[in-house]
Amino acid sequence: MKLTSKHKKTVLNARNISALLVIAGMSSLCHAESLTEQQVLEQQANQRIAEFSQALKGQLQAAIKQGGLINAVSVCKSVAPAIAAENSKEGWTLTRTSLRVRNSDNTPDEWELSQLQQFELVNASGQQPADKPIVASEFIVNEGKTQFRYMKAIPAQQLCLGCHGSNIEPQVSALLSKTYPDDKAVNFALGDIRGAFSLKKDIETPASSVTAKP
Repeated sequence: MKLTSKHKKTVLNARNISALLVIAGMSSLCHAESLTEQQVLEQQANQRIAEFSQALKGQLQAAIKQGGLINAVSVCKSVAPAIAAENSKEGWTLTRTSLRVRNSDNTPDEWELSQLQQFELVNASGQQPADKPIVASEFIVNEGKTQFRYMKAIPAQQLCLGCHGSNIEPQVSALLSKTYPDDKAVNFALGDIRGAFSLKKDIETPASSVTAKP
């Protein structure tokens, strides 16, 4: 069949569009590959956070149902570290920290302190979308070794306020004081930054410093 000039133009346009789509696809692929290391590490960190959160929340809800908030305090003290240890594998270390810690073992290091202070500023600004978590992600080189650091803010939810709010039951308050003599993790309000999940992993090859802004 003989093609008219109009048909030829249409075919050429289709070929040009196809070529452009291929080029665009290759460009997107190259861009994705350049972010793969950071994206994979962030996904792994978030997966461990999700598993930790789900397990701890389930334990807390069961404890409260069986014996009230008194039981929840015991769960937090004994079960939470065990769940964190279960998710600290394959080179990862998972902890929780805060500007106002309950357990002094969770006192933030220099990097964590800086991120927590930034989280407070972001949260106070009111500009962070409610459905977007406040996070920090960075490769740090220390003594020739590269380490990936990741933090994700923990907003105070209703479930938290029974033990971390400003209207704690006297029996619960007494138990907290006995269990955690240096407790500072109280008087939080709904939506406050109660603390953050903090994860780190040693990286075999050096990486450039990358920070994910909230």
